[in-house]
Amino acid sequence: DKGGELGEVPGLLALRKGRARRLSPKAVSDTEGLPPFGRDVFDNPRYEREGAMVGLETKRGCPERCAFCADPVAKGRRVRPRPPKAVADEVESLARQGVTNLHLCDSEFNIPIGHAKEVCRELIRRGLGKRVRWFCYCSPVPFDRELARLMREAGCAGINFGVDSLDDGQLRRLGRGHTFEDVKALVSILRSEGLNFMFDLLIGAPGETPETARLTIERAKVVDVPVVGVAVGVRLYPGTPLGRAALEGRLDDGLHPEGARDLSEPVFYCSPALGEDPFSLVSEFVSGDPRFLLLAGPAEEGTYNYADDEWLLRAIEEGERGAYWDIIRRRLIEPQR
Repeated sequence: DKGGELGEVPGLLALRKGRARRLSPKAVSDTEGLPPFGRDVFDNPRYEREGAMVGLETKRGCPERCAFCADPVAKGRRVRPRPPKAVADEVESLARQGVTNLHLCDSEFNIPIGHAKEVCRELIRRGLGKRVRWFCYCSPVPFDRELARLMREAGCAGINFGVDSLDDGQLRRLGRGHTFEDVKALVSILRSEGLNFMFDLLIGAPGETPETARLTIERAKVVDVPVVGVAVGVRLYPGTPLGRAALEGRLDDGLHPEGARDLSEPVFYCSPALGEDPFSLVSEFVSGDPRFLLLAGPAEEGTYNYADDEWLLRAIEEGERGAYWDIIRRRLIEPQR
């Protein structure tokens, strides 16, 4: 019952009466002493040929306090950077196999910014920026001109920024550390340095109103973001601030399904202030602008749900590679502008 010797195994779970029970604390290990990652036991070139993105991490963990995000829960709040040499070794191994498109799967590549710069410098030193192109996730802050230049030279082909909102009040409610002024400064750097990028927005979190949603969409148009993904409604995960609020009954008015308390199954929240049809409301604000990709059902026109998307599958069959949002930008959005 107490777990005995098994209870000393870090991160051990046991099933008790149909529910998982933790027997021992999670172990958060450093990355410094890890052996080289063997990337030759899997057919990575075929994975890329089929249209997928070959991924790798430069670090684990995220210190951000986003109210909705499960990454700090799953990966820990302490950032454990990998040595830049080890990252470059892994990229070089994949390049030797013929892989040319990569995705860095860090929660935020630019946190901490110093480590991101050192990784880029090592990729540049080995000439890997000329052999592979890579996409990544970044936070709007910290981000400076030096990082932009290093990323471009190191082979970065596109950055997905989880901006979430462009209303400062809503950003505070979401636990974000940036403001609209930060975003404007970011876009100026990206444009002057010629870096490809997109924004992801999260509409419908607690406190969202038609006014804050409209302002966010309008500001994304004003700063001229090339691609904007828009999710309407927020998935609630165990261990996150919004997940705890739901379990404590503080989000009942906007829960879907109504009254849900078991977050092991998909549970969503959408601000009741957005009305009975928030998706149509956001569509009205977008006004048919092709840069905005609304999260919808698979294969629906204008969708930002890649599952079984026939158009995207055809594009991949015709040889398109890279981040799916960038394929959409090149094939669908740019020709309309």
